[in-house]
Amino acid sequence: MVNAVTTTMMNVKFVLAPATQNVAPFRRAVLPIPGPVPVAVVVSGDELSCQRLGAGLFSVTPAEVDLSMMEDTLRELANITAGQVKRSMSIDGALGLPRIVVGGGAWGGSGSGKQLIVLRADRDDIHLEVLVALDAS
Repeated sequence: MVNAVTTTMMNVKFVLAPATQNVAPFRRAVLPIPGPVPVAVVVSGDELSCQRLGAGLFSVTPAEVDLSMMEDTLRELANITAGQVKRSMSIDGALGLPRIVVGGGAWGGSGSGKQLIVLRADRDDIHLEVLVALDAS
């Protein structure tokens, strides 16, 4: 459901993955989805991947991508994914804004939640991870 947008907008395709990577991310965008079973969408990427993905989204060279553009790119991916998850789970309610978490620490108030779905984009130049997890915050 995410690939329909990311393939067209950013030429990035995600596949299901068995578990999250053990690489500490540069940035994460976290977007809780409230509902009967609260979940969160977490989009993670290393610095170079965030820069290259931002270049594609903003139609500029990687050298022109600054930190705010990288974070906006991660937030946009979190919004896209959360919208698809919300629709597929028939959740009625407004989404908030994704927040940025720096580094690889816990993204929720009580730590990371139980992972439900892990998607990974792994091209030669872009390594991203999108996970949907029970929201532990």
